[in-house]
Amino acid sequence: MRPARKLTTLLGATALLVGFGATVGAPTASAAAPCDYVAYTNNSSAVEKFKGTYNLKTRPAAECDNVISVPAGTTFYSWCYHWNYYKNLWVYGRIAGTDIRGWTSVANLEYQGGDVNFC
Repeated sequence: MRPARKLTTLLGATALLVGFGATVGAPTASAAAPCDYVAYTNNSSAVEKFKGTYNLKTRPAAECDNVISVPAGTTFYSWCYHWNYYKNLWVYGRIAGTDIRGWTSVANLEYQGGDVNFC
């Protein structure tokens, strides 16, 4: 092989490896996991009641840890809402008369009044 051809081949291979390494080694964005932290704020005035006995959650998904089991008819002050990992609507809030806070699916609640805004 002639020296010029060797140099061209070497430069081409080096460029290919550098380019390949740049794309393979680059970090990729990963989707949020269901139980990842979600920021919340008390920016709403909604009052709701639990339709049945449900677990209040630490994060907005059924597989996340429980805070407490809440009996049917318990009043819940909704602070804000969030579309979770599965594209289901959940709200963060507080159980009336306590400082117990957590997430629950809107499917678990019966609306009583007020508004609820996005977290």
